[in-house]
Amino acid sequence: MGPLRRRLLTLSAALGLWGLACLAVPQALQLADERGTDLIWRLAQDGHPERRVVVVDIDDDSLAQIGPWPWPRPIMAQLVRKLDDAGVALKLLDITFPDQREGTSEFSQALAAGASGQGSPTVLGQVFALRHESVLQVGTPVGALPAEGCLESAAPAQGVIANAPHLHTLAGHISPVIDADGVVRKVPAVVCYAGRNYPALSIAGLTALGEELPGIEPGSGPWAPTWQMRLDALPGLPVALDAKGFMRVPFRHSRTAFASISAGDILQNKAPASLLKGAVVLVGASAFGLSDVVPTALGSTVSGTEVHAQLLVGMLDGSIPFTPQASWVLQLAGAGVLSLALVVLGSGKPLRQRRRVVLLPLAALAGAVLLFIAHGVALWAFNMHIAWAQPALAVLVLGIGLGIDEHARSLHVKDRLYENLSSYIPSQVAEKIALTVPTGEIEAQRSQVTILAADIRNFSAYCEARSPEDAARVLHRFYKTASEIISAQGGVVVEMVGDSLLAVFGGPRPCSDHSRQALHAARQIWLRCGEELPNTTGQGLEPLAIGIGVETGTALLGSFGAANRRVHTVLGQPVTIALRLSDMTADLAYPILTGPGVATMVEPRLDEPDLVLKPLGSFLLPGLTQSGKIFTLTTLLKASAEQEQQNIDILKLHNISA
Repeated sequence: MGPLRRRLLTLSAALGLWGLACLAVPQALQLADERGTDLIWRLAQDGHPERRVVVVDIDDDSLAQIGPWPWPRPIMAQLVRKLDDAGVALKLLDITFPDQREGTSEFSQALAAGASGQGSPTVLGQVFALRHESVLQVGTPVGALPAEGCLESAAPAQGVIANAPHLHTLAGHISPVIDADGVVRKVPAVVCYAGRNYPALSIAGLTALGEELPGIEPGSGPWAPTWQMRLDALPGLPVALDAKGFMRVPFRHSRTAFASISAGDILQNKAPASLLKGAVVLVGASAFGLSDVVPTALGSTVSGTEVHAQLLVGMLDGSIPFTPQASWVLQLAGAGVLSLALVVLGSGKPLRQRRRVVLLPLAALAGAVLLFIAHGVALWAFNMHIAWAQPALAVLVLGIGLGIDEHARSLHVKDRLYENLSSYIPSQVAEKIALTVPTGEIEAQRSQVTILAADIRNFSAYCEARSPEDAARVLHRFYKTASEIISAQGGVVVEMVGDSLLAVFGGPRPCSDHSRQALHAARQIWLRCGEELPNTTGQGLEPLAIGIGVETGTALLGSFGAANRRVHTVLGQPVTIALRLSDMTADLAYPILTGPGVATMVEPRLDEPDLVLKPLGSFLLPGLTQSGKIFTLTTLLKASAEQEQQNIDILKLHNISA
C-alpha cells in the first residue's frame, strides 16, 4: 500500500473513531471540558479583595454563640434588622423557612422593612427539584415573573421547598445544576414550576434593586450566547445564558478574596460596619451538619453561598462565561489546522521513520495542549467557553493513528517475538520479561506448589537405534499432548529438556486444589501419552513407557542467572523428590509415584475412586538424607481394561459400606 493511500486510510479511520467516541461517550468529553475549565479557574484565580459582595456566615462559631440551628424566628428578624442598620444595599438569604413557627410575624415584618423604605430589599431562597428527585411541594413559592407558561429558556422543576405562606413576597431559587461528577458549575437563570417562572436568587436580588423586571431574549449574532437576560440594575451588562438557560458560574475570584463575617458577630455587634455599608450581603450556612456544602471548581467542600457570591460578582462585572452559537466553527478550524500540520509532518522528509513514530503522537499531544490553552485564553480574556475536548480528541486520534501507521511493521515483529518466547517459557513469564528491563538479580518467590516430573523411559536406547527424525516425532507428540493436559488441569510447564518435562501446579496459575489437579494430569498423561508411544516389539529394544513423579511442598519459582543469560525454573525439595520418583518408576514397576506431601493433601473421594493412593513403603531417595513414604494410585490399569473397571467398582462398594 502506497504512503498516500495509507495516510488517507489512517485519516478516515481516525475520523471514524473520533465520531464513534463522540457518540459513545459524550458525557466523558463534556466532563473533560468542564474539568479543564476548573483547572483554568484554579490556576488563574484573582486574589484581590472583593468587597461588593460580603458573606454573612452561619458558621460553627455562630452556633456556639447563639445556639443550634434552626434559630428562632425573632433571632433571624434581629439579624435582618442589624444588617439594615449597617446600611447594606441588598440582603440575599441562601436559606428557606418552610414552616410556621413562633415569631414568624416578627420575622415577616423585618423582611418587609425594605419595601417600606426602612431598610434594603431582602430576598429569601427557595429550592426546586430539577432532576425528578421529588414532586413534593412544601411552602408557597413566590417571586414568579409575570409571564404565564414556561419560558423556552426555563429549566423545568418537579417539586419545591419554598417558604411559609405570607412570610415574604421576594424569593429566588437556590437550585444548582449538578454535573455528572457531582460538581456545581451552573445555575438555572429561571426555573418553571406549575406554569410559573421563578428567577435565581442573584437575579431576583438584582431585580429588587431596579425598577423593571428582567427580560430574556435570544443572542444576536453567531458570537453571542444563545440567550441573554437584561437586568435594570446592570445597564449594558446582559447576563449570558446557554442553550438550556443556565448561567455558568465564573470562579474567577479565590475563596479568600471574599469577606466573610460570622452571623454571631453581627448579632453581638462585633462586625465592622464599614465592611457592610453599601454591600450586597449573602447570608448562608457553612457550619458542620447544616448540609450546605457542595463541590465546585475551587474545592470539594465549598459553602453553597460562595457559588452565589461568585455568580453575583460575575453578573456585576459582566463576565458570565458563555458558549458562542458559532463555537463549532472555532473547534473545526483548530482541529483542521492542527490535523493538516500532523499530516504534513508525517509525510515529509524532515523526520525519519523512527523519529516519526515517537514525534507524531507527541506533536498531537502538543496540539491538544495548545487547544486547551486557547480555550483558557478565550475563557479568561473574552468570557467564551469553547469546548476543547472534542477537537483535542480528534487531533490526538489522528496523531496516534499516524504513529501506528509508521510503527505497524515494528509492532508486528514484536508480537511475533513475544508469541515465540511464550512458546518456550510460561506466558506469564514471557509477558514479564517483555515488559521489564533485564536484571542480574534473583527474581523468585516462595509458594506452596505441586511438582509433576514426567519422562519417557528407555528413550535413549530408542534414539540410538532410530533416526533423529523418528526420535523428534516421538518427543514432539509427548511434549504436545502432555502440555495440553497440564494446561487443561491448571498447571504450567516450566521445563522441557531431553525426554522429560517439569510442570508446576499452584504457582504461576493459582488453583485451590493443585495436588488433586496434578494427579489428574499425571493419570491422563500416562494414559494418553502411553498410547502414542511407538511399539518397539520385534526391534530388540526395551519398550517405551511413561514415568511420572508428583510431590507437593514449598518451592522457589522464578528467574535466575546473569542479566544477559537467565533461566526460569523451580527449585526446592518437592522438585528433587518429583524427579527422583520419576526415575524410580522403572525400578518399582509403577508408572506414577507420589511423595508424602501429595498423600497428605489428597483425601479419598467417592466420586473420584481412580485417585485413591496406596503406600508402597519408605524409601531413601538419591540425594536426600532422610527416607520418606512413597505412594502410587490404587488403580493403574488402562481405562478400557476390564480389570480397571472391576477395581473401580470394588472401590466404590468399599466406600459405600464404609
